[in-house]
Amino acid sequence: MKKRRRTNFNRKFKNRTIGIFLISLIMLFVFAARMIYLYNSIYKTKAAEQRTRILKIPAKRGQILDSSGNVLAKNVKVNCLYYFPQDLKEDSRNKIINGFSTILDMSGEEIDKVLASKKTVRVKENLTSKQVKEIRDLGENSLSLTVENRRYYPEGTSLSYVLGFTNSDGEGLYGVENFYDNFLKGKYGLNIFAGSRNGSLISFEDNREVKSHEGKNITLNIEQSISGIIGNILRDAQEKYSPKSISVIVTNPMTNKVIAMENSPRFDSNNPRKGRTEEEQKELDGLKDKEKLNKLYDIWRNRCISDIYEPGSVYKLITAAVGLEEGVFTERDTYECKGYYNITKGVTIKCYRWYDPHGIQTMEEALANSCNPSFAQMAEQIGYAKMHQYLKAFGFGDLTGIDLIGEQKGLIPSSASSMNIAQLVTMSYGHGIAATPIQVITACNALINGGYLITPTIANKIDGKELHPKEELVKRQVISQKTSERMKALMVNNVENGGANAVKSPYYSVGGKSGTTIKLENGVYTSEKTVASFYSAFPMEKPEFSVLVVVDEPKGMNSGNAVAGDIAKRVNDEIAKLKNINKGSSTESELTDIDVPNFVGETLRNAVNIANSKGIKIEIINTSDSDGIIIKGQSVDAGAKINKNKVISLIADDSGEAAVKIPELVGKYKNEALSILKDTNLKITHTGDSEKSRIIKTNPPVNDFIRQGDTLELIYEPIKKKKDEKKKENTEDNSQEQEDVENEESKKQEEENINDSEE
Repeated sequence: MKKRRRTNFNRKFKNRTIGIFLISLIMLFVFAARMIYLYNSIYKTKAAEQRTRILKIPAKRGQILDSSGNVLAKNVKVNCLYYFPQDLKEDSRNKIINGFSTILDMSGEEIDKVLASKKTVRVKENLTSKQVKEIRDLGENSLSLTVENRRYYPEGTSLSYVLGFTNSDGEGLYGVENFYDNFLKGKYGLNIFAGSRNGSLISFEDNREVKSHEGKNITLNIEQSISGIIGNILRDAQEKYSPKSISVIVTNPMTNKVIAMENSPRFDSNNPRKGRTEEEQKELDGLKDKEKLNKLYDIWRNRCISDIYEPGSVYKLITAAVGLEEGVFTERDTYECKGYYNITKGVTIKCYRWYDPHGIQTMEEALANSCNPSFAQMAEQIGYAKMHQYLKAFGFGDLTGIDLIGEQKGLIPSSASSMNIAQLVTMSYGHGIAATPIQVITACNALINGGYLITPTIANKIDGKELHPKEELVKRQVISQKTSERMKALMVNNVENGGANAVKSPYYSVGGKSGTTIKLENGVYTSEKTVASFYSAFPMEKPEFSVLVVVDEPKGMNSGNAVAGDIAKRVNDEIAKLKNINKGSSTESELTDIDVPNFVGETLRNAVNIANSKGIKIEIINTSDSDGIIIKGQSVDAGAKINKNKVISLIADDSGEAAVKIPELVGKYKNEALSILKDTNLKITHTGDSEKSRIIKTNPPVNDFIRQGDTLELIYEPIKKKKDEKKKENTEDNSQEQEDVENEESKKQEEENINDSEE
């Protein structure tokens, strides 16, 4: 019985032991399987991630082409060097420092910045084949070389404000590169670097690549040939006028497609962080990081769409169109210019020819003469509601919708009811509102294309597919076809017979309008600082090109006609030559029939008299009300020959410091001379018989220059004496003469005696 119990106990113990063992064995298998599973999944993945380096490969970016298929932006293969800080071994640090210094010519500061980073760093790009070999020879696992696409702009500075540029990651910044980035960039790929179990890279070649998908090509409305021409013209104009900036836009006025858009000075899209001039580069080098970035933003700003200015007299075209469209006046209605126009107590509108008023003139003549008082009267006829309604209808105060980033709306009165009489009349000639150049040329194009306000466009096609059907771009018809035709005729008259004749050509018909805006500085208007602008279009039978030139603060000559008109003329002529637009038959002799006098040093009064006597048209931009101010410069050199309709711009110095040219006074009596000199601020002295005699000479002489406030001596014939005094003087003179003769003979005799004794 006892034995049986023991046997049962042993059997149970044995069974339990086997059970426990089997359970333990199963658990061991489960645990092992779980470990194998985990190793082959999560931990294996994490370990692989720790040994893998992944770099994004920018896709081959789409090309940017001009309207003729010329490449404006393309891709080039470049060698890039990356640094992986987590793989740097301490004993390799000095080796890398020496390598960076000798192979890459990096400064100690640049090297320290790279090695201090805790993230992957793109050290250098555009490495030469020699540099690539020397980097490979270092054999450092913390360094990796890749071949990537980089953006290249064959034209350099040309069209930089239209194209923009990309950053080191291939992302579009500014211009077309930014606006159409989603189309251009494509889909990036991956460069996967495999590594060993200890986390270091095995080799430069041991990597895998997930291919990228290239972006789409963009074709622009831009004509590179015209942009190149404008670039050369702007370089010369920058040197000639030394302005703060120049902006030029060329469009097809019928479609408002942008054919060219340039600013000066220009940055280089291949090196956008470099200053545009040596002075600007020195300035950048001296700035801290934040200040430097703000300066770069200013350099990259496209002034054609981002800068606002008062359009000045170019806006008179809009005022004229509104009045004609509404039937308020016709081209034959007359207005009187007295030099000034008082609109309300304390508010007076001044004509630029206040010293020689236009008098009675038609609306057509007032536009050609660019007469502010006449346009103030027109604005009063049009009224607040219509002026503000058309201001908005022509697109002012709103975005044009151009396909570029950074466009500004400009500034206009919020409503008709918010305007006062001064705002109403000054608006008529482009003051009191601010617009961008792209707004101005878009509005002016509507005047000559049948009255249609059209969205301006830079891009035309994406991979050959049209982007903008014309019907989608037309916003509205602002004026009728009939009014548009009348405006074309008025613009031609401005050039043929008015103050916009700087662009006149014997070879093609051209119309336009100049504008000169005197800038407000520290609450004071100064004629020394202006914005000179000019809108022109040609050939006017069927306009194909419109050109807007805006020059900010030109030095010396600073009127719209003289400065912006000069630039516009060169642009127009070069385009006409390129496009073989030559419909005229005038000869050179028809253009040269008046010799230009020298106005420099004359008072304003004298300059006007000289110009009137020769039948020459002049314009003077100044803020003075004195006709005694002195002319210090002229837009056409003295002695040149001009057409009788050409307007010469004169620079008047109202500071009182300009030198006065001594006028022709010989042969004139005292009162005549003083009348001529009364505005010169000179001190006058008289020598000789100033009461009865004529002037025989001056000191300094005629045509010399003398500073205002200095003394001018007028020399007359000697005073005539009475007969008996004259007779007495003659007798005394004869006695003295006889005495002198006797003394001379006596002296001669003494000399002969001395000579005889010596012999």
